[in-house]
Amino acid sequence: MSDIDFNDLLRDAEQMTAQIDKENTGIPRLNRTLSQIHDVTKKKLAKTSNILSTDSNEINASILLAAKGIDAPKLTQTIESLNIQPNIQPAAKVSQISDETVSPFDRLTNIEHLRDVDLPSFLKSEKESVLTSIIAEARQKTNQEIEDSFSTSNELEWEKQKQKIMTELLGSFNPDVSVSNTTTSSYSNRQAGFNPQARTVMNDIELEFARQIYLYNQKILSKEQPKPDLIKIFANFIKKMNEKNLQDLWDMIDTMTNLPPMDFDQKLNYLERNNSEKTQLGYVNQAISHLERSFKDLIQNTVNANLKQAKLGGGLGTLRLVSGYLRLSSSEKYHQFSEETFDDKQPLWPTIYLCIRCGDIEAAKSVALNAKKEDIANYLDEIIKDSRNNCRGRLNHISENKLKIEYKSKIKRVNDAYKRAVYCYLGRYNGDDDSINEVLDNVDDFLWFKLNSVVFKKDQQSDNMTFQEFQTKMSVEFGEKYFTQNRNPFTYLQVLLLTAQFELAVEFLLKYETMIVHGVHMAIGLYEKNMLNILKNPVSSQLIVSGEPNEPKCLRRINLPFLIRMYTRKFECTDPREALEYYFFLRNLKVSTQISGEFKRISNYFALYISELAIETREFEVLFGRLEKNAVRKPGIVDKFTNDEEANSIISLVAEEIENKGLIEEAVKLYDLCKQHQRVLELCNKLTSVVVTEINVPNSNRDRLKNMVMSIALRYKTETAITSKAIPKSIITTFYLLVDLMTFFDLYHAQNWETAYETLNKLNILPATSSNVDSKVRDFVAYSEEIKRNFPDLILASMTIISNLYSKINSMPTRGSGFQSSSLMMGAQNEKKTMLEELKEQARALIKFVGCIPYRLSGDINARLLQLEVMMN
Repeated sequence: MSDIDFNDLLRDAEQMTAQIDKENTGIPRLNRTLSQIHDVTKKKLAKTSNILSTDSNEINASILLAAKGIDAPKLTQTIESLNIQPNIQPAAKVSQISDETVSPFDRLTNIEHLRDVDLPSFLKSEKESVLTSIIAEARQKTNQEIEDSFSTSNELEWEKQKQKIMTELLGSFNPDVSVSNTTTSSYSNRQAGFNPQARTVMNDIELEFARQIYLYNQKILSKEQPKPDLIKIFANFIKKMNEKNLQDLWDMIDTMTNLPPMDFDQKLNYLERNNSEKTQLGYVNQAISHLERSFKDLIQNTVNANLKQAKLGGGLGTLRLVSGYLRLSSSEKYHQFSEETFDDKQPLWPTIYLCIRCGDIEAAKSVALNAKKEDIANYLDEIIKDSRNNCRGRLNHISENKLKIEYKSKIKRVNDAYKRAVYCYLGRYNGDDDSINEVLDNVDDFLWFKLNSVVFKKDQQSDNMTFQEFQTKMSVEFGEKYFTQNRNPFTYLQVLLLTAQFELAVEFLLKYETMIVHGVHMAIGLYEKNMLNILKNPVSSQLIVSGEPNEPKCLRRINLPFLIRMYTRKFECTDPREALEYYFFLRNLKVSTQISGEFKRISNYFALYISELAIETREFEVLFGRLEKNAVRKPGIVDKFTNDEEANSIISLVAEEIENKGLIEEAVKLYDLCKQHQRVLELCNKLTSVVVTEINVPNSNRDRLKNMVMSIALRYKTETAITSKAIPKSIITTFYLLVDLMTFFDLYHAQNWETAYETLNKLNILPATSSNVDSKVRDFVAYSEEIKRNFPDLILASMTIISNLYSKINSMPTRGSGFQSSSLMMGAQNEKKTMLEELKEQARALIKFVGCIPYRLSGDINARLLQLEVMMN
């Protein structure tokens, strides 16, 4: 039995089982547990073999593992193949292993493996791993941000340089030439000191608008009376263009803003003026007049195109025109509901309606009289009489109520839609019951009819809408989506303009790129006529803001400064003159303290935007002018709009800003322009003190500074204005001393020892003898830091000059003739020994002076001074 393999026994047992199942002998099957099988096997093993029994603990363990689904032999083999070396894996990697893919044995081995792991070391390793990954990620992000920032900055700088180069190649800007030199109607043909096509980024219509604004500002600055109407100016120039839609747009704007003069209290704000009955009545009358004029023009054009069919005859007037129009085949809709006719079988009520629609009440009255409609004629006559007192006549309340009652009881049920429309018009019935929809088949007719029925004071007994309610209905309840659906988008613009909702109209125009120029200039024109609701405190960058909670929903406020800045941003760098013309409109808008920030002395947006433009473009000479050689300031383009005080305030502000940016030389020039002499000297001292000891090289930084400082010094000596300024004496002394020191060091570097020595003695800032060392030390303490910092180089240069002169004199005969031209050598023909002793004494005084002043010199300078002094001894 010992030669039989266990696998053979298993195979035989399976064959026997299969044979029993196949024969189906009826013998019951036995299902034994592992314990039962173990007992049977043990008994059989004891009977057939003398082999010692297996340890009971191992058997019990194998049974337990088998019950849990673990193969004990496989477990033994796996344990033997385990690597007992410690190996810590990151937690992130361990967590990636799905629990479903890990066998119970793997879990067991992991647990056994972790028993030998050093937990503090593991946590430390994990912490270091996380920190390393965070640092690497932050470094990568920082590098990317730096690269992006550098790339953006580089692109901007390249763009500026490219623009500058193109400007220089295509032509320079001549500040003497202004827009006023234009004589043609288009900027594209203007003759000026620069080529607009080469420099400007504005298109033709933008240039023409800019020209009109220039001419308008000229009239304002010259205080021309009466004040010109900017919107009418725009409308007249648009008429010269072959653009029917634009002509209609600006004609509508011109009509709606052409209100009769109204005497309002200056204390009233925009809303109080705009919501007054006088203003609203003016808007309604202008809108109705525009709609009636447009409708009459439409009929006239239609009849003119079909004169043969219209059969006008020789008569003139609205009635003759309407009669001819009704004869056209295109006017069939006016005949289909007609039940009454008059004179030549013309439909009665359509004729009366069309005459009223054309704005000719007299013609409508004559038709009513001719048709024996005395009641209608009387109503129309009452309207005509009332129109003599008011711009647009109305029936009295008794007549209106009588007509409304008659309409509701009788007329509402008649078939003739135009008869119903005439009664609704006369009684100002709003027609909200859809009884006249056949007549109001387009937006123009709808607006005309509704505007004729609005009231200006809410009456509880009347169902008529107020004008403000009608505005809200058009823009809020109906809105843009209703009017633009399946229609021309500019139909909504027409509705907004004819209901005097100008801010919403501007907002609508700004949505279309080609109409932005018209929206901006419409807003400017409205502002000049006090018809624009502007934002009180335009702190935010929002262009259009809704009204307050207690204000109508249709109300909007426009951020006019932001609108103008947004528009001029396109061309302010290439056309600063034109930009300033637009900024001039903001001269009366006060700057909020929240906006001004560092611009504390700026009082209005005009000055604020000029300052920002100057800082951004650095066209300081073009904007602010320059000082000529005779100290006379040549005006810049800013001087056209401001007085000297405001101009100096703007220039001073810009100078401070560019000084903070490190552009000190430009700041000096601007401070000089606005006559802030003290600041000019302070900055010159600051600049000069850094380069005073350097060698002067042509076109170098020192050479440029020297020329600027010398011109300022020469001018300030002769300019009487500086004497009246309360400038501290120390600043003036420092300035002129630094100028003299620049001259001295130029002589020193040129090795012109004799002249340099004379200049040094004239300056009298170093001791000539040991006896006056103490006084010079006291003078040194009083000097400013700009002077003190140059003393080491000054002392070394002085000692070098003294040493060279000593050597030169020492090598000459006692009464040398080589220095007859020098006052030092000629003097009174002093003896050689006396001159040498004077130089040696001056050298000793310098050494003593160096030891006494409260200023630390470098070791190299001290060593060099001692060396030169020893050489003379």
